[in-house]
Formats: sequence, C-alpha cells, structure tokens
Amino acid sequence: MTFRRTVLKLAAVGVVAAGTLGMAASANAETSWSIGIGVPGVVVSEPPPVYYEPAPVYTPPPTYYQPPPPVRYQQPAYSVPPPVYYEPDSRWEERRAERREWRRRQWEREQHRRYYEERY
Repeated sequence: MTFRRTVLKLAAVGVVAAGTLGMAASANAETSWSIGIGVPGVVVSEPPPVYYEPAPVYTPPPTYYQPPPPVRYQQPAYSVPPPVYYEPDSRWEERRAERREWRRRQWEREQHRRYYEERY
C-alpha cells in the first residue's frame, strides 16, 4: 500500500508539474486554458424574447417661408439737370476784341507788303 501511495503521490506531483509547465508556456503564448467538469442534467435553453423600444427620431420643426413680394416693373427714370448759362465775363470780351483787331491789322500789313512786293 505504501508503494501505491508513493506512486500516486509521484503521479500527482508529475501532473501538477506538467500543468505548471503548461501554464508557463501558455502565459508566454498569450493563450488561455481551463479545466471543466461536466455535470449531467444542465440544460441551456434560448432566452425569452426581449422587447427593445426603438430609438426616438428627431426631426427639425417645420419651416414656413413667406412668399416673395410681387415683382413690379416700371419705366427707367432719367433725370437731366437743368442747363446752366454763364454770362461771359467782360474782360474776355475785351480780350477777344483786341485779338480780332490785332489779326485785322496783321492781315492788312501782309496785304500791303504783298502789294508793294509785286509792284517793284
């Protein structure tokens, strides 16, 4: 019996050692493992239907537009300023008269010169 116990103890220690090595290897590989014990008579059924209320729908408030004002056409309006009359300054009139007189005298001199050049 002692032999049997010793063998069982060694087997248990071997299983624990192998499990520890397996856990260390799986921890490095970023994996997980588990030991499950199945129990007969456990039944997993479909859960009862669950009613979900639909999400509320938000709509913008209705927009009301005022109708555009009626289009009115009218003739284009032209405005012409009244004519402006200026009285000539008397000094300008005097200068114009002097200039005309000077031109008349110049013309007479030219005519006189031509007349005498043709004669002689």
